[in-house]
Amino acid sequence: MTWQAIARKDFQDAVRSKWLWALSAIFFGLFVGSAYLIGSGVESSGGGSLTAEVFVPTLGNRVVALVVPIVAIVVAYSSIIGERESGSLKLLLSLPHSRQDVVAGKTLGRSTVLALPILVGMLLAAVVLALYGIDVGALKYLAFVGLTLLLGIVFVNVAVGVSAAASTNRRAMLGTVGLYVVFTMLWTQVRRVLLVFNDKLGLGWENITLVKYGLFLKYFNPVRAYETLVTRLYADSVLSARLYGVRGLQRQFISKELGQAPFYLSDWVVLAQFLLWLLVPAALGYLVFRDADL
Repeated sequence: MTWQAIARKDFQDAVRSKWLWALSAIFFGLFVGSAYLIGSGVESSGGGSLTAEVFVPTLGNRVVALVVPIVAIVVAYSSIIGERESGSLKLLLSLPHSRQDVVAGKTLGRSTVLALPILVGMLLAAVVLALYGIDVGALKYLAFVGLTLLLGIVFVNVAVGVSAAASTNRRAMLGTVGLYVVFTMLWTQVRRVLLVFNDKLGLGWENITLVKYGLFLKYFNPVRAYETLVTRLYADSVLSARLYGVRGLQRQFISKELGQAPFYLSDWVVLAQFLLWLLVPAALGYLVFRDADL
């Protein structure tokens, strides 16, 4: 299977170009630095009962959910279009490699380049927390590591898919950055779009119906799905995790009306929505790339 050879070469090129070491420094500073600051803060305050129940959701939702996707985009947005513009893609395809092999190999190669430093950084952070006497909670922390790796790989898939479909490096960059902005900043406007849709078509949906549709669509966003799944590791109920970011009277209203999380907001459904991003972007990019004139 020639995609494996492409993935191996892509990873080796990253090591030679020092990409891997740069990413290792970034994630070492992010994870280990955060663990050190928290641990030293607890120590200087005379100790306490801080556990990973505070560290993980705070770091995952406020820092990791923003940093990991943008780093993944930087790593992968030019993976295919860069070689296409330089002319090396034609040479690659003159060997016994298909275009499908190129997309699969680039996806795996760039995912490995991103995942390895994330994994090392997060495991070292757990060691630092443990040295300061902070209870990590091994199983939940490993789940946090796994979800974070998936988040990075999801955005590698998004970037590779855009890179495969784009006709220029500039368009690939603008496309991936645009998606990042939509996922991290603009997705909260989904409910407003539903309100407009409801008013224009006269559907007569009640507020709770709009809330239900809004919550369901909210977790089609991989960033929001990641945040709620990380929150769920330590939340006391599924509904509490699904209402991450909802505050005040709106949270009280939704909690009272729903009572408990419906099946379409269950952990398994949200996880399935999250995992779809591992397949769909690269597959769509390949469909465009398959018929593209190089």
